[in-house]
Amino acid sequence: MTEKSFRYQIAVADLFSLLISEDAAGQWMGAVVELEPEAGGVVVVAAPGWPVVSGHVESIRQPDSVTFVWRAPDWPGPLRTVITLEPEADGARLRLTETGYGTDDDLLRRRDYLWSHWLVRLAATGAQYRPGGGAGRKYRK
Repeated sequence: MTEKSFRYQIAVADLFSLLISEDAAGQWMGAVVELEPEAGGVVVVAAPGWPVVSGHVESIRQPDSVTFVWRAPDWPGPLRTVITLEPEADGARLRLTETGYGTDDDLLRRRDYLWSHWLVRLAATGAQYRPGGGAGRKYRK
């Protein structure tokens, strides 16, 4: 299991928008992203140097939580990622939990590294986000 907690100096609603916007997600992930922000919606992430990850939005509760279930060809099965947002005095706290690794410690390390990288980039994207300025365009096979 991966657990992360990061604090951001933007409002919960703004942080939530960065998480579910296809364009913004492309910027903070540094990937080509397809994201339909609704329960059952498609999510595909094609990041350079990583296998293409695809799945769906399991649940979404605006403005404070989203859950993804996704997989890649080299994973033992689907991973479940739960992201929750909580308001704080001058910003928001993001909590992320990802499960489904089984006994694959290498996958756990890779995902832990990737989420650490992405969540730092999310902070920078929040400060500099420009609609239409990212890699977040539709992924097509």
